[in-house]
Amino acid sequence: MKRVKFLIIIGLVALSFTELMGQQVPQFSQYMFNPLFINPAYTGYKEQLYVQSYYRKQWAGVEGSPETLALGADGFLPNQNLGFGVVAVLDRIGAQKTSGFYGNVAYHLRLSESRFLSFGVGIGIVNSMLDGAMLQPGDSDDPTVPIGKNQVMYPDFKAGLFYYDENFFLGVAVDNLMSPLLDFDNGDMIVEPRSHFNLSAGTWIDISSNVAFRPSFMFMDDFRSPSRLDLNASFVFLEKFWLGASYRTAVDYADRALNDQLKKNTSIIGLIEIYITEGLRVGYAYDHSINGFDPRSFSTHDISIGYLFPAKRIKSISPRNF
Repeated sequence: MKRVKFLIIIGLVALSFTELMGQQVPQFSQYMFNPLFINPAYTGYKEQLYVQSYYRKQWAGVEGSPETLALGADGFLPNQNLGFGVVAVLDRIGAQKTSGFYGNVAYHLRLSESRFLSFGVGIGIVNSMLDGAMLQPGDSDDPTVPIGKNQVMYPDFKAGLFYYDENFFLGVAVDNLMSPLLDFDNGDMIVEPRSHFNLSAGTWIDISSNVAFRPSFMFMDDFRSPSRLDLNASFVFLEKFWLGASYRTAVDYADRALNDQLKKNTSIIGLIEIYITEGLRVGYAYDHSINGFDPRSFSTHDISIGYLFPAKRIKSISPRNF
């Protein structure tokens, strides 16, 4: 039954083969702990070597359901005020698999003793592959279904800004900046990549010496489908234990949705983050769909692991709360 249900969903996607209006970039429920994956200007923010990984399984237990794996590492050159890093992402849904590898660089401009503005870019290569052997068309002679594995490789470019001080951050980023210049009319891809804009911000509020409150939000838009808004609120205990929740909803301010279900796509998310040691953190998120296109009977899980290597030299005197 689960397989049948998911194949129905894939069938609906296939009906809009060339004009699919859904968001294409991977979702990160723990975006507040992994900004490197959504904004290249974050690169080098911690001024230490930081390695992180992220795994998301959507609709667990369903064959072919969306799956994302991301790995990243970034560091900082204090004499040049430069952050540098690499990011690798693998995103899979059914017969479609997309992988990308990026090199990031960001310049951190000091505005005052504790305020900074960074400018970052990410340059990479993306490979998108469609395995025709995994598709089950109603017509075995359907010419739109490829034979074997078809793939296309193309360059990608990301850019972002990131303002931060010890108690506040604001980030703006755009990805897939090369897509308007490329010709993807080759039948090899289910979804043609297009640029996405995201805006994120958050603050750190000390409630007591042992408890802090950290609200944040992320807004994402591709200017062709309903945008996405994530609202998050987390409590931080002893700077070691995080407990929070998020509310994710579609925002169809320009009436772009193909149907009412896409307009109402809403989820709630529970989050937990633990610093096991001084540098090692582990995070987990559980998504539950309230309404919309997602099958509500299935669970979505996020796992995030990061390690901050001990500092040899830190140029900034402000804490790194983000």
